[in-house]
Amino acid sequence: MGNNFFIYINLTEKNVDFQNYKYWFFLIDYFIKSADFIEFHVWNDEIETIEELSLKTDLEKISLHPMKMVCFRGGINQKLINYILDESINQRGEIKWFSLFLKYNGNYIFSSSHWGSEINIEDPDKNEIKIIKKMMPKNAIFHHFKEKTE
Repeated sequence: MGNNFFIYINLTEKNVDFQNYKYWFFLIDYFIKSADFIEFHVWNDEIETIEELSLKTDLEKISLHPMKMVCFRGGINQKLINYILDESINQRGEIKWFSLFLKYNGNYIFSSSHWGSEINIEDPDKNEIKIIKKMMPKNAIFHHFKEKTE
């Protein structure tokens, strides 16, 4: 972990406008353009989401047996980007996927976990952090971890 920016959003807090997930869509749209590989992690009991990912994507499906999860992973194309930007919200108005990871050249650049409440960004620059902070809900908590250089 060299330069790691972590964001936590309390999705149960009242009077905070996170329900439209505007922040999440902004981040996905921004970082997916730099990514070449994606992973979704879904709990085994989320049958509808697993079936949907199987039907609407051509991603490889892998069982994460000890964790009781399913992983869908593979390359990114415009059809997949459109699917994510257009169909990420379930019938309850929540993000469908427990976790979503974006990689570039084998390295993680972005992750969204716990249905969009935990965001991790690798190596953002100062300008990106400034822009990201403006897009976050009022209750967002930020942690910036930087590896000390000698």
